[in-house]
Amino acid sequence: MKFTISSSSNDSIDNKYKESAQHLLDYLVTLDKAELNWGSCSISIMGLCYDAFMKANKPIHGYTTKKYADDIANLPGADHKVFDTTYDLKKNILYDADVIICLAGGTGTVSEFFAHLEEIRSNDANKLLVIYDENHHFDSTLSLIDDLISRSFNNSSIYNYFKVAHNVNEFENILKEARII
Repeated sequence: MKFTISSSSNDSIDNKYKESAQHLLDYLVTLDKAELNWGSCSISIMGLCYDAFMKANKPIHGYTTKKYADDIANLPGADHKVFDTTYDLKKNILYDADVIICLAGGTGTVSEFFAHLEEIRSNDANKLLVIYDENHHFDSTLSLIDDLISRSFNNSSIYNYFKVAHNVNEFENILKEARII
């Protein structure tokens, strides 16, 4: 099962976000046939993803744009796809995944969440999208969705297209409910 992970590539983030990601990564690598799809980056949470799957001898598939392709040399244990635009990258990384997980991150991660959400909602893409929010990093994103609903730009059915897990047990239960594991 291929897990696409969106997360921070900024190494200066608070360590609590890295520790939170590591909790989930430690679980993911125990799953049979787990594979990583991620943004071909060797630092921050992205680097932790690579390291966890490498240590567990799991397949790793990297996706990047030409602008960041130089980091591929630091990631020899993965196969890589290089795209001209982030739009192309997001589409491919979504459709190559079984489960999409958003860990703590900045505008890139939030834009990936919304791009995946809209593709799943608008085109009936059969993908499981999960925000992993152990440290409440996504509170403002979720508040934005609530605000859009309150002003009738969306309706509450938007919540049918993604799940939120606050810890590994909740994440595991989401996978079980979706019959992924």
